Amino acid sequence: MNSTIIYYDESTEFVSLALDQSYIIAIDSHLVSTHHIEVPKMSFSKAKKAIPFLLEDVLLDDIETLDFFLQKTANEQYYDVVVISKNIMNALRKKLETTGLKIEQCVVDFMLLPIEKGKVYCIKVEQDVLFRYGDFLGGKTSQAVLDELFTNNYQILSEKLNVKYAQKINLLNVDWSSNWKEKLYKWRASIIILLLLMVLSPVQLMLDNHNLTKKINTQSNINEIHFKKLFPEVRRIIDLYIQIKQKLSTLSIKEQLDNDLLAKIQSDIKIKTKIKRLQFNKQTLKVEQ
Repeated sequence: MNSTIIYYDESTEFVSLALDQSYIIAIDSHLVSTHHIEVPKMSFSKAKKAIPFLLEDVLLDDIETLDFFLQKTANEQYYDVVVISKNIMNALRKKLETTGLKIEQCVVDFMLLPIEKGKVYCIKVEQDVLFRYGDFLGGKTSQAVLDELFTNNYQILSEKLNVKYAQKINLLNVDWSSNWKEKLYKWRASIIILLLLMVLSPVQLMLDNHNLTKKINTQSNINEIHFKKLFPEVRRIIDLYIQIKQKLSTLSIKEQLDNDLLAKIQSDIKIKTKIKRLQFNKQTLKVEQ
């Protein structure tokens, strides 16, 4: 669905607008100033703090009362800057709070013109000419002033306004709560699935735990049956693990005792010695060589 352009100045009111439409707000260029400024090499966040002070001498209002929107150029030490009064932006946000309108973007009106290096695109708007020569550079002036501003370095071309030229520029951060009904409706399927997962996950976990406990109990019963078959003298099983260890330890000792005879012979007889007779009497072993 194509977005509808709302041309905005301080007298604009958002009334009788359809809620099922999407809108792009185009702020009147007379309400802003644009600047191309060089800054020392620094990060974008530092430049955002420094630029208001660098522009302070050319601005009519106190920088504390202004909003600054920055765009880094191809040359990293230069920025294009749009400056607008905070009162204007706050008034715009306040007007939008109760409308429930779906605002896709908020731009300055000259941003609806194309942008191309070495060219100035313009369109006649009543008595003025709207022009653009950079992402954040443009404005509204008379034809005479426009001709003086751009001489041989720029080719001036006429072009119609179009929302596609605004690209992804958005000067307005619309409060999420102002459009909460529309946003919830848009994401209703995802939200329902998420809520179902939140409800069903503990239930599934309980079922998994129940099934696992059931399997463990079954295996424990099987293990006890096998243990009683191997050791029928055991009448009662209290702790199967400990009782198995005890029985294995007893079997190990018994096995060692069974091997004592061979150990005795090996210790008493030299290697390659022939044995004539072994006599075991009253716990005493006699070896005749």
